[in-house]
This record gives sequence, C-alpha cells and structure tokens, in this order.
Amino acid sequence: MWDGTGGRYDQSALRELVEAERGRADRAAEVALRHEILMETAVETMRPFHRRMARLHRATEGRHRAAADLHAGYVAAVKDWAAGRADVPPAFLAAVAENAGVRSLAVTLFSGPGTAAVVVSDPVAARANDLECVFGEGPSREMPGVCAERELSSRWPRFGPAAKELGVRAVVSARLGLREAPLGTLTAYRPEPEPDAEIARSTELVADALTATALHPDTRLDAEDGLPVHPLFGDLDLEIVVHHATGMVMATQDCTASDALALIHARAYALDESVIEVARTIVNRTSTLS
Repeated sequence: MWDGTGGRYDQSALRELVEAERGRADRAAEVALRHEILMETAVETMRPFHRRMARLHRATEGRHRAAADLHAGYVAAVKDWAAGRADVPPAFLAAVAENAGVRSLAVTLFSGPGTAAVVVSDPVAARANDLECVFGEGPSREMPGVCAERELSSRWPRFGPAAKELGVRAVVSARLGLREAPLGTLTAYRPEPEPDAEIARSTELVADALTATALHPDTRLDAEDGLPVHPLFGDLDLEIVVHHATGMVMATQDCTASDALALIHARAYALDESVIEVARTIVNRTSTLS
C-alpha cells in the first residue's frame, strides 16, 4: 500500500489530524482550568462538581495529546525515511511503540469467534502473539491489565512458559474500543518481571488514542478493502498471505477457517518460524500441512 509518496495515507492529512488533536487538547485544558479556578472560589456544595469536571477534562486533554504525539511521531518517522535516513518505510505501530517507550506491541482486533486481525511492532510481539493463537490463551484474549512474571505461568499454563523463552516476563493489556463495545486489545510484551505504573499508563493512553483515531466510527473507509484509511491498517497487508494460506489449508484439509489458521500457527510454533513465513511456503506450494 505504500508507494513512497504517502500512498493512500496522505501525510498532509495526518499532519492535520495532529493539529486537530492538539487543538482539542488545548480546548479541554481551558475548560479544565476554568473548573479548577471555580473549585477554589465556588460555594462548598459546588466544589465536588467542579472537581469532577476538572478531572474529566484533564483526562480528555491527556487522550488528545497522546493521539497527537503518537501520530506526530509517525509523521517524523516517515519524514526521516523519505530523507534517506532509514532503509524501509516505517511501520505505524513500530513508530508508536518507540514513541511510547514500549518496544513490543500488538494490536489484536477480533472480527468473530476464533478470528482476528493482528498488527505488531516487532518480531517479539509477533512471536508472542503467535503463541497466543497456538495455545488459545494469553493477554490479548482476556485483557488482564498488568500481569507480572510470577503470574504468567499460573494464569496461562501453556502461554506463560513459552513466552518466557522469548524473553517476555510480563504483559500489559488495554481494551481497544469503548467499554460497551470492545473491538480488541493492545498488548505490551515486556522483558521486565514487574511492569511499572508508567508502562501501564502509556499502554492505556496509546489504546485510547487508537480508539479515538484509527478505530473511530467516523474514520473514512477505503473503497477497495473496506478498512479504515489510517496507517495502522497498512501493516495488515502482511496478513493477506495468511488469509490466502488459510483458504488453501481449508480446501486441502476440509476444515473450518479457525481450524486452518490454528494448524498454520501450530506449524509455525513447531518450526520456530513466524506465521507469515509458514503461510508464504503454503501459498508458494513449497510446503503443505499434510
């Protein structure tokens, strides 16, 4: 989807998004400040109201600033690439992870029972997410918040030990979408045994920012693939080969899509390869699952 000139992701549109989010943050800050001032001068019975409103608008300000920062970071990464300071076009989630100080991130969007679209920031997140698919358990499926090293194996008896072999010793997950209408999860796979509160807060802010931008109902949809026109979904191009391989396995094994995908993930785990690598061998007919 990337053609080197901005592709379907118009960089000027992203810059406008950054400015719009900063403007919303500034307006929320103004309202919050107004209530903070009134909280000091209002009659006693009105002070709780102003305190709640101040906190609400400060939280809104934080969400909009987080959205502006993560998109500004991506725009800067694209600018560096275009100037020849990077070898390949930047992946959106990789730029987000670097900006948030959380190296290994995975976005998992659930579209139905046993099916999901996944975007990852780095190989560790890709392998960890593969393990979740192989074992049918893990943080992307349960949204546990923070899970430290001592809880990994007790909470997920199969995923936990396998994840530790990858160097994942703790996880932090946050919901994507609204509480009443969840769309998936944002998961941070961490090498530290105890993720600190700042990492958890950073993950939540990124999840809120993605919910308000890439996953917002008002985001324009692409006419060809029906996906939101946002750089996050450009990384889903790599999943096309997985979908193709899944269809081929369904035909040869006479099974459902979820069973075919589980077979591909299991083969990847057994060979210690990525799901995409295994899917490519199936599509290229250099290997089969028979």
